[in-house]
Amino acid sequence: MLELYTPQYEEINTRERITIDLIKDGQEFLQQFDINTDYLLDTISVVYKYLRNNGKIPHNLYKFFVAAYYIISRHPFAFPVHETKKIFCEKFGLPTSSLDYCVERITESLEYIKILDDMNFPYFIDPKRDISLKFIKNLIKSKVDKAMMSFLVWHQPINSQILTEELVNEAIFKQKAFPEELFRQLFEIAFEYVEEEFLDYREYVRLQKKVFI
Repeated sequence: MLELYTPQYEEINTRERITIDLIKDGQEFLQQFDINTDYLLDTISVVYKYLRNNGKIPHNLYKFFVAAYYIISRHPFAFPVHETKKIFCEKFGLPTSSLDYCVERITESLEYIKILDDMNFPYFIDPKRDISLKFIKNLIKSKVDKAMMSFLVWHQPINSQILTEELVNEAIFKQKAFPEELFRQLFEIAFEYVEEEFLDYREYVRLQKKVFI
């Protein structure tokens, strides 16, 4: 039986095959170097998602694979990673300016969270897929809901900073969901999420200047 496909279907199918071939080429490229192979699949996944989001294939895709590997190798749980960009780039023969450019393009496209440790070295978190961050978000939602109900029923005042500190303490020291060395950085992330959760309550928006601490 003859199956007919629309030109649009053929174009999408062809583009997908090209993308997969490029991903395989990138995998082979990275395997030439002394890399941590545990990061390889996640690195390839980052490039694949970037290509799908971007819709265009960069002129030199290999440097994007290097940038993706850089991002994946700098998850907060990898702390401490105090290798300079210069040393990292020398392994791949890549200028640091090219690394900066590709990292910026990828993180902006995939909306990664970037944090800096106390020595100003970067770490990256995927807010859509990171398991630890999902757990922390769920913890925040639960704690904020409870705090809001306590306010509405028993008129207990709410202090977002104190609540955030309690959440971060639990996430780091009880649940081990984040490195304790990055307490301050997680506090900053969590505080934003706490404030966003409170904005879901109209009472909070209306009363925060009058009643809330």
